[in-house]
Amino acid sequence: MRLSAGILWVLLLAACASCTEYTPKPRGYFRIDLPAPSYQELPVEDLPYTFRLSKRAVVELPPVGNPAGWINLSYPQLNVKLYCSYLPVTPATLKGAEDECRALVVRQAKRPDQIKEQAYSNPEADVYGSLFLLDGESASPLQFMLTDSVSRFFRGALYYDCIPNADSLAPVTQYLKQDIVELIQSFSWKK
Repeated sequence: MRLSAGILWVLLLAACASCTEYTPKPRGYFRIDLPAPSYQELPVEDLPYTFRLSKRAVVELPPVGNPAGWINLSYPQLNVKLYCSYLPVTPATLKGAEDECRALVVRQAKRPDQIKEQAYSNPEADVYGSLFLLDGESASPLQFMLTDSVSRFFRGALYYDCIPNADSLAPVTQYLKQDIVELIQSFSWKK
């Protein structure tokens, strides 16, 4: 049975008219396969503190002339860096250092209710502090501060080297949170 050109034309037109609804495919993100975490002692001797860090982290020391005790932990394969600063403080200046740290955390959050704070205390090692988790689109979703409450203050802030998208970066943020918790729990001051 042979169909005429007119009937084919009508069928083709009907097929095209019935497909006018187009739903675009949602934008996808690459799946990020993260290795199992493994840790090592901080390989730098002349710092006033020590901790365990990820074997995937690269320790970067600042150029000569920058404050002593400052380091960066870079994760080149993840395009992320943990900026760490150390300050000698006195009981009188400790409150100012803590207030400045909290102000930097608030500045990164779009709303104050997006900040979750987890307190940390290790009296045997004289280490006390807080871990700040920022929800939403933040260039620095994880920050922390540690102190001995007398003379030393250590602060860290994780920054992505890309435009932040909390949903797509969530697996990396969670992975790095484990590394930061390990850093905090193994942190100790050198005598």
